[in-house]
Amino acid sequence: MRQTNWLQRWGGRATRVLILGATVGAMSGCDDLLEVEIPHLLTDAAIEGQGTAETQVMSAIALFECGYTAFGLMAIGHEDAMESIAGVFSGGHVYDATPNTGTCDTSDTSTAWFDQIMGARSVLTTNPGLLTASAQGTSRGVYDRINNEWSLGAAGERLSAISAIYVAASLSHIGEFLCEAAIDGSDLLTPTEVLQIAENWADVALGHIGTFGDFAMPNGVATSAQRMALAVRARIRWAQQDLAGAAADAQTVLTANPTFASWVTREAGPTRRNKIYSNATAVGFSGMVGINDWWNPAIRPPNPATGQIWANPIPFNGYIFLGIMPDGRALEAGNLPVRWAQQARDASNNPISLGNGAVADNRVTHRIQSIQGPGLQEVPTRYSNDADDIPYMTWQELRLIQADRELEQNNFAGAIGHVNAIRTAAGLPTISGAYQTTLTDGTNDFAEVRAMLLEERRREFFAEGGRYWSTKIQNTDMLWFPRNRGQTQQQGYNMVGSVRQLFATGEYLGNSVWRAAGGEALQATGCAGLGSMFGNPGSQAPVLN
Repeated sequence: MRQTNWLQRWGGRATRVLILGATVGAMSGCDDLLEVEIPHLLTDAAIEGQGTAETQVMSAIALFECGYTAFGLMAIGHEDAMESIAGVFSGGHVYDATPNTGTCDTSDTSTAWFDQIMGARSVLTTNPGLLTASAQGTSRGVYDRINNEWSLGAAGERLSAISAIYVAASLSHIGEFLCEAAIDGSDLLTPTEVLQIAENWADVALGHIGTFGDFAMPNGVATSAQRMALAVRARIRWAQQDLAGAAADAQTVLTANPTFASWVTREAGPTRRNKIYSNATAVGFSGMVGINDWWNPAIRPPNPATGQIWANPIPFNGYIFLGIMPDGRALEAGNLPVRWAQQARDASNNPISLGNGAVADNRVTHRIQSIQGPGLQEVPTRYSNDADDIPYMTWQELRLIQADRELEQNNFAGAIGHVNAIRTAAGLPTISGAYQTTLTDGTNDFAEVRAMLLEERRREFFAEGGRYWSTKIQNTDMLWFPRNRGQTQQQGYNMVGSVRQLFATGEYLGNSVWRAAGGEALQATGCAGLGSMFGNPGSQAPVLN
């Protein structure tokens, strides 16, 4: 039967064809829930019967996961970790100003993610009453039909909970990384508005879980639906700068499970593979970059958030041979990272030791190898094969959310305690001795602990789906974006300049509501007034020219 695209329109344009099929039954930790080939786009006939409800929910999860891993590949450029070296991936790590759209994982160079993330939401719900009043959806999502048309009893509560978690996760992603959005042709929504809708859906999920009871998420995604819903809500609240609410959710999860983790599950083969590993490590189009002392040296512009010229080298930058001193210090003067070896290797390709007593940070590992470009390059070894799952939400992120809350309350020792818990679990030096005294002696403590936490996030979230990019967005007064200025170091690709991203230009022209309100003139207006965390000035809009 001919496959028809039944996803609702968003931003006034017809949804592009996404993915015709992907195996979700082979996910890691599979519990034989669905040992079948799951299509992302189902025929009209297939979605009519309530017997396909679980298949439709699993399809939405697979769609979300494919988009998330493609996003993670792009994000390691926005996090200053990698630079494209081979010409065939020249647009891969240059701070894209708009999200990449199209079919998921069509090639080694594909970073299409937007249609997958927004499409997963559309598979699950298009009900304006549950999204935004100006949306033009017609309640055809599987969640809508479970709750309005079908009679699935307890099974419907379980599937509704899973659906609501992924609606929250999808909208959280859009709210974290875009300046503005539309849902099914709606009015312009700011990041704050999108995140609030996402939080509402996390609450919806918790309501269904309260009715059904807690349960393990399917296919090893997480051990507990309730904890996953709370963890997603903690992330959403953190992105809204509600640190008190985020920390409370984090504490609830960690009290129940101190080592909580949820996963974007992966398997070998296109549409199921870990794109970060397959592109950045196995195929090898890019190389990792060291401390940035090369960006725009002659015409270095100021940070728009502060008006101050960026330092040289750029602070909080460089991923090669990162180290930690015995007292737990990970930053040198100027907020440059402690390293255990120089950025170069000797003639035998061995790291040139600095002899400074630092130990290697085992969260940011890499090796030197030939890639599809000139010479040898450092490439990440964060993942070891295509089938490695990607962390979606971890206990470490929850701890760092709690640490931000402690910082907000000037409880510097409390913030250090959370970092030390993470370091202990990783077998890394904890913050102690004279360094700990420096962070808590009453002299510039807030700024020093904040810098320490930013560096900890930078390392802990290496190659984890844009978590450090999101951190940068929330701290634009301290963390660098090139904003359409300069070129990459080795090959000279133009930096495109995004902080948050914009809908493609066609969205501003295709959505009748946006077109009437100004069309292209609306670009980046959703970023206006968005400040950095802790009350500092912020400038999150990309440069448009």
